[in-house]
Amino acid sequence: MYAIGKVFIDVIVGLFFVGMAGSAVVVAISFVDDFRELFGPDDADAEGGHAPPETNVAREFRSFSPKQGAADLELRPR
Repeated sequence: MYAIGKVFIDVIVGLFFVGMAGSAVVVAISFVDDFRELFGPDDADAEGGHAPPETNVAREFRSFSPKQGAADLELRPR
């Protein structure tokens, strides 16, 4: 009975260390990927890149001047 328990414990210990090594690989890959994303070249192009296309509401907001009153804003249902 002791021999079966010893083999079982050895297998469990081995699986533990395999899992720890796999987790370390995942952390290393994530670190490299994040490092590339933060410090790599910016891949946003002139046609918009990551930004969504500008909507009519965004254009109106951008053209709003603080000198205009709130009554001058035209709010339309979408």
